[in-house]
Formats: sequence, C-alpha cells, structure tokens
Amino acid sequence: MQTYNRWQCRACRYQFTVTAKTIFHRSKIKLPRWFVAIWLMCNSPKGVAAKQLERELGVCYETAWYMAKRIRKAMKHDIFEDRLCGIVEVDASPVKADGGSGRFGSENVLAMVERRGALKMAVIGELTTANIKRVCLQNFDRVEMIYSDAASSMGFLGKIAEHRTIAHYWKHAEGTTHTNYVESAWSLFKRGVYGIFHHVSAKYLQDYLDEFSFRYSHRKERGIMVDLVLANCEA
Repeated sequence: MQTYNRWQCRACRYQFTVTAKTIFHRSKIKLPRWFVAIWLMCNSPKGVAAKQLERELGVCYETAWYMAKRIRKAMKHDIFEDRLCGIVEVDASPVKADGGSGRFGSENVLAMVERRGALKMAVIGELTTANIKRVCLQNFDRVEMIYSDAASSMGFLGKIAEHRTIAHYWKHAEGTTHTNYVESAWSLFKRGVYGIFHHVSAKYLQDYLDEFSFRYSHRKERGIMVDLVLANCEA
C-alpha cells in the first residue's frame, strides 16, 4: 500500500504536502525530473523546445510542454520586481507569432536593456509612442542615459532622461552612442525562436520573452539560475 508524506496544520488539521503552492503542486512527475528540466532551461542560452524536454526526460510532449510552462512562470517572478536604471538601450521589433495581430502574423515587442546588466522585453501591441512610453515608465527607475535608434516613436525618451540616437541607415555606432547591447539580445532571442522553438503562439509570446529575459539578465551568474528558479517556484 502506497503511503503519502503529508504535513498537517495544528490549528485546522488541514493536510498538505511540501510541494503545496509551488509549481510542483499536484504534479505526478517526480521531483528529480523537474530539477533536470529546470537545469536544462536555465543552462540553454537560446532555450529548450518541449520536444527536446520530451526526449531528455522520457515523458510525453504534453507533459514536457506543461513543465516548461510552469518553469517559465517561476522565472518571471525574479526579473520584473526590479526596474532598470543607469544607462539603458531601447529598441522595438516585430516578432513572428502564430495568431499575431500585426503584419504577417507578428507582434511588436519592446526590448530594454541595461548596459552590462538586466534585460526586459514586453509585447506592446501597436507600435505607437503611447504604448512605448507606457512600458518604459513601468520599467525605468533612476535612468541616467537612454540610447535608441532614430525612430520618431522614440523621441519622447528625452523627457525621461538624456537621450541619444543613432541612425542605423547611416552608421551603427558613433563612440558610446550605439544600441549594440539590445541588438545582441534581439539576435540571440530570434535565433532561439526561429531555430529552437520554430513556432511561438502569440498567446504565450510574453512567457517566452520572460524566460529569455531571465536567462539574459543572469548570464554572468549561471551557477545560481537554478537556485533563483527554485526560490521563486511559488505557483
């Protein structure tokens, strides 16, 4: 007869397990498999497809997709609590997504990155000054300098902090005036989307953005990524 290890509240006698209120709650998957999945997702620069998790863990595709979705939720907890500060680069780009509302089935995404620091990416809907401003104000704090391309929709950034632009149709850098960090983040993310996942649903695009932002933000401290996910694994 199988026994279950449970805890019991002394006050109300409610029984619960150690995985209650975590991403592992009510999961039939053994914890060692969860830990392997977390390690794989944290240590793959361009991400891990659910099909690869299926092969590595020996589970069905639906189970692998379910595990990846919950792990992405734990990754999100860490990156959106702190706002960006210091020197920040901003850039917007369309990302192809199944069911996307934009041109050719794409969604507009805004990327904001501290130089040598954290990255945040967010789906913004229409590529308008109002939408870009809303997302920037939600994620900026004590920003000293902002670099972007010369798009007219970025003109308002000068009201937030000192703003310098680079016209990419003319040159890619002029001294410290460039957007190389955010362009590098875009390159890595899009290679992951098109080369690893192949297809991303517009419904879950923000989850993939959060996953990549988490890995990019902690790229210099990969050894603690798994610890951060486990510390933020409350469901």
